[in-house]
Amino acid sequence: MVTIGTTKIEPTKIICIGTNYMDHIEETKLDVPKEPVLFPKTPNCLILDKNPIIYPKWLYNDRKYNRVDYEVELAFIIKDKCKYVKKDDANEHILGYTVFNDVTARKMQVKDIISKLPWFRSKSLDTFGPIGPIIKEVNKIKDPHNLKIELSVNGEIKQSSNTSYLLFKVPELLEYITKFFTMEPGDIVATGTPSGIGPVQPGDIIEATIEKIGTLTNKVILEGGEN
Repeated sequence: MVTIGTTKIEPTKIICIGTNYMDHIEETKLDVPKEPVLFPKTPNCLILDKNPIIYPKWLYNDRKYNRVDYEVELAFIIKDKCKYVKKDDANEHILGYTVFNDVTARKMQVKDIISKLPWFRSKSLDTFGPIGPIIKEVNKIKDPHNLKIELSVNGEIKQSSNTSYLLFKVPELLEYITKFFTMEPGDIVATGTPSGIGPVQPGDIIEATIEKIGTLTNKVILEGGEN
């Protein structure tokens, strides 16, 4: 169980959407998807606002894999157990919205893509899923598809976009996801990241911000180092 702001949730799964902003598709040279690209992150990756992202020592020292990237994303939290949700009914099953940072072991992900392997291991390392600082109730965000979204590292803006550029919108995503999976209360859906992804190093401070929700702040530390 995690408490985001004042709201306690106990997610059974985190469903992430890949390649859901055109500018990000262009920078990663991936194909434009005809339907949402789904991949999981596991709950062990979740950390809250102000908690450190831990860069594993073995990863930091491994030239083959030693790149860790940030990815700011709009996420929504599931309100109730649901299956086969129609997009027109999506809001009835969404508790609210929050900020998510889909931290990724990038070199590992690229090697797995080349080898036609799942993205799983590069996405689910411990602490690689910062979330928060609050959950803004669904009825307090009139339009989740018109929110400024940005991320800075050490005060320098790296990502800046708007959720209006999402290829697959929130209602479409929930309809699509619940065709395959029963979603449970507290489950998390991260909707994808815009362009500007890049690496971080121990000591960096990441601030991920979405309009009307707030700023999620996390410092990167080397495993075994000080907070």
